[in-house]
Amino acid sequence: MRLQHAVLIALLVAPVAAAAQDKLGTYEDRIAVEDVMARYVWSVDSLDADGYVAVFTPDAVIDSNGSLMKGHAEIRKVVTGLIQRRDENKAKGLPAGNLYHVISSPRITFPKPGEALYQSYWQTMRKDKDGRMVTGGMGRSEDHLVKRDGKWLIQFRKLTVFAE
Repeated sequence: MRLQHAVLIALLVAPVAAAAQDKLGTYEDRIAVEDVMARYVWSVDSLDADGYVAVFTPDAVIDSNGSLMKGHAEIRKVVTGLIQRRDENKAKGLPAGNLYHVISSPRITFPKPGEALYQSYWQTMRKDKDGRMVTGGMGRSEDHLVKRDGKWLIQFRKLTVFAE
């Protein structure tokens, strides 16, 4: 009789465990999503426009407090704009204004197969005119990723910039 109970419990628990595993994703998918998000941060901070665009789908959208950028050409302007600002600052004898992202409390879920949600808080640090590191901005992000041709890419990025 105990064996029958054990089998019955296993049959009842298995779908719940499988559903929980689906939300957590596979180990390989979690690592791949973490890698995409790390490449995102490293490419923007190192002003690598090609690397930055490479983590997005061609039809990707970034929503930054309601300001939208759509597709690779517009998304590339995030980094090319930072390069332009750096060069203008250097010409004026000001600090370059390079940003250094600090990401915290990342959470990854998989709402359905081939889709991931990466949520985190972020801060950007930069040097001020006296050479001190100061917070440039802070907020939270929700990144919706999709798996295309075996690769995870950001399809939609929602940034909420915290204002005073």
